Amino acid sequence: MPIPTVAPERPRSVTLPRGIRLHVLPTDRFATTVCRVALHRDLGPEATATSLLGSVLESATARHPSREALAHRLADLYGAGLSVGVEKLGDRQTLSATLDWPTAGLPGRGATLAEGLEFLREVLTEPRVEGDALAADIVATEARNLHRALAALRDDKGRYALRRCLEAACRGEPYALDVEGRLEDLPAATPVALRALHRRLLATAPVEIFLAGDVDPVKAKALVARHLLWEGRARRVAAVPPAASVRRAPARAPRLVEKDAVTQGKLAMAWRAPLPPDDPRLAAALVLAGVLGGTAVSRLFKVVREQHGLCYYAQAGWVKSKGLLLVQSGVEPRNEPKARRLIHALLAEVAGGTLDAQAFEAVREAAVARTAALRDERGGVLGLLQEASALGTDPRPERQLAALLAVTPADVKRVGKLLAPAASFFLTGGAP
Repeated sequence: MPIPTVAPERPRSVTLPRGIRLHVLPTDRFATTVCRVALHRDLGPEATATSLLGSVLESATARHPSREALAHRLADLYGAGLSVGVEKLGDRQTLSATLDWPTAGLPGRGATLAEGLEFLREVLTEPRVEGDALAADIVATEARNLHRALAALRDDKGRYALRRCLEAACRGEPYALDVEGRLEDLPAATPVALRALHRRLLATAPVEIFLAGDVDPVKAKALVARHLLWEGRARRVAAVPPAASVRRAPARAPRLVEKDAVTQGKLAMAWRAPLPPDDPRLAAALVLAGVLGGTAVSRLFKVVREQHGLCYYAQAGWVKSKGLLLVQSGVEPRNEPKARRLIHALLAEVAGGTLDAQAFEAVREAAVARTAALRDERGGVLGLLQEASALGTDPRPERQLAALLAVTPADVKRVGKLLAPAASFFLTGGAP
């Protein structure tokens, strides 16, 4: 099976002063440039405050004191797009600001690279403040929005079931926490506390900058250093928090059941394997998850849903940073025991190296299609680059695809022997 080439140029990575790493991806396929600045921190007690801080930074700056004013500035940059928020990379939380702005093919001179970099620095480092606190009205608005989002988590039954399963499977680990934090921690995220957190992150957080566009790496480094980097960085910055951590499953996997007013129950199941993301066997783990439940002809879909009619959907995925196999399905409560037994049986089949030919080929074809699509998806390429930097894996999509296409049933069997149940959670009906 041929391996598509994503881009002729490779990312160029250089180290800038005081804990800042720059990754440049030169490409002339687009008329816009994308820059993402990621501040890394541990996924811990301040997760809620960091999440709220991202929303506040996206709402206003000192020079553009409202969302309307920011929108006008983005329009001046020929319709640039801005997003600020938090992401979860294993046990690490990142506060990221991303700007996508046109720099070529426009009437006149268009927006320059320097203009976009300067604006991104403004968004990250110059929020609207009142004395020693972030603007109280903006914090209050965004805190209400985050409160609604966290309170509504249970309304998304599938996501809630998965979160409860991960809490049980990863008890005591940062990964058990949702990236947006917890509702009970929100009151402590006051305007004063957020201002102190913001200053600390700017001064000491490890920083990565990802830049993709029609740029020369040497010139890009000079422009970033001149227009994007901010003053006030500490001489000694914090160590980059670990993103990946794997461990064996517990001797007895917890099984949790909750009742809710639902017709369709939500079943989430987790297995663990001590398989770090830089392990050569990772490709076989991805094939295992794909054959089990990654496509429309996977074993879960064809057998549990189509053949036996026991579920509305069934899917599986592999979490590289944690060595986790996750299975999610929507089932009628009365069918859950039989569906659960069948899921276990199908996992044993695939983990034993018996790979349905159609499902195996579908996984390979899907991987080739995803890799080919990256030619037109800079966001996807930057996401892979960011993931590779955090997990210590090969950032080249072609290399990852080649490893997956080389996987054999024997490779899958070797990975399957490492898996053991970690937890399961079932949200069933019966509550008023």
